[in-house]
Amino acid sequence: MLMGGMAQAENVEHESILMLRFGGSWRQDQYLSPLLYKGLMVGIGNEWWQPFRKETKLGQAGKLDNWEHVGRLDVRFDWTYNPTRSNVLYALQLQTGWGANYVWRFAEHGVQVFVGPYLDVSGGIKYHIANVNKPISLDLMVSAQAQAGVSYAFKGKKTSYRLRYMLRFNLIGVDYMPDYWQSYYEMYKEVLGQVRCAGMWNHRTLHHELTLDMQFPHSTWRVGICHDYDEYGQKNMMFSTEEVSLVVGTSFRYKLNPKKDFTSF
Repeated sequence: MLMGGMAQAENVEHESILMLRFGGSWRQDQYLSPLLYKGLMVGIGNEWWQPFRKETKLGQAGKLDNWEHVGRLDVRFDWTYNPTRSNVLYALQLQTGWGANYVWRFAEHGVQVFVGPYLDVSGGIKYHIANVNKPISLDLMVSAQAQAGVSYAFKGKKTSYRLRYMLRFNLIGVDYMPDYWQSYYEMYKEVLGQVRCAGMWNHRTLHHELTLDMQFPHSTWRVGICHDYDEYGQKNMMFSTEEVSLVVGTSFRYKLNPKKDFTSF
């Protein structure tokens, strides 16, 4: 309740989606090997959505009604083989990010369209079991990205559904490139490669997914398909990763009460 026309922060609804992923992985790391490796990947992630907290005054609407933000954290592991299946490349990837969206809502049609910026931080380590001098390769990138999407919601009998497509790609940032001749042992002597400016001209990333959220009387579930692509490098050394995976998850919606603490029962 608003008292005396004073401003207060609105208690907004949060949506948290926990997801599992499983699919195929195609990976090339010319620092470790010139060959293309193919295999499988598994992953777990969490995605959370909420409107911006806004201050409203008596009789006035907030100025952030059309803005919401999204955060994401993903951990992925894959194991890929060379064409003769005589060698294995293991990879562990951690990726997180946060973005803001301006949302156009067409409630009478159940449609929402959103677009906005996104800050992505990703890092990973790859282990090539047969390479003695260079068994380990590192990935690191921080990038400003653009994201966009569209969703369509509709009702069923005692159920509701939301079909959503999301697209995200990098614009500019920084990444890490190892020295081509650098060995595993030279890392301990501070021969650490280079950190460079990265954009669409030398580092291309793409993430897009199509998901269907299904809300039943006592639970909400998600199924979908996700595609990730990452390619970067220079003339004598290129890196690329492509993953196509099935997504299965569950969604929770809740509100935080800032006035409630551990002593409140």
